Amino acid sequence: MGTSLGWRLRNSWWVLLTIVGVGCLGGTGFLYIGITARRPAWWGLGIAYLVLPWAGLVAINRLGEDSQLSTGIAVGYFALWFASIVHALILNGSWLRWRASNRPWFEAQPPSAPAAPLAPPPVFAAPPTDPPAVALDVNSAGAAQLAQFAGFDRPRAERIVADREARGGFQTVEEFAMAAALPPHEFARLRPRLTCTPRPRAPQGPQPGPGRVLDF
Repeated sequence: MGTSLGWRLRNSWWVLLTIVGVGCLGGTGFLYIGITARRPAWWGLGIAYLVLPWAGLVAINRLGEDSQLSTGIAVGYFALWFASIVHALILNGSWLRWRASNRPWFEAQPPSAPAAPLAPPPVFAAPPTDPPAVALDVNSAGAAQLAQFAGFDRPRAERIVADREARGGFQTVEEFAMAAALPPHEFARLRPRLTCTPRPRAPQGPQPGPGRVLDF
């Protein structure tokens, strides 16, 4: 995903709810990522991990703690808590991949505000024994190449290609980054491996000559 350890930890805070919630609040983390990413399967799990533990607590309170059935419900309660922790750790990878490829509304730049040009990071010469990195030309790459090279999903790569064709090609790598809505850290990671060969402009029509001069 090309993100730092600090970024992953900041965006994995919801997993702590399943641990410190002791089964009672673990579902709220699943609700958060499900509603944010608009994934019904995720927030559906949140509802299940909220309803089932509370239903177990209510049943234990009604049956009494000395009841044998209450003991079985308590065992199931803690088993469900442990399952929610394991499930959250597994699901966190998919959440981080979605989070890295989608910018929230408060980070997106308004369309009318021109983006400031991004200075490319310093490029250090590789040792002679290292093979050169393969660069990608953003004006000739197809949607499949963009998706594999930059880690985009296929619909996003197809939108970038459609935008490129509507523009008649990108003039600079920075223009490609704006069209792809790349976050600064993603652009800094990809910039050394991107090239942009501007497409030739359509030739102008033949200009009328001075005309034939007739002698009288």
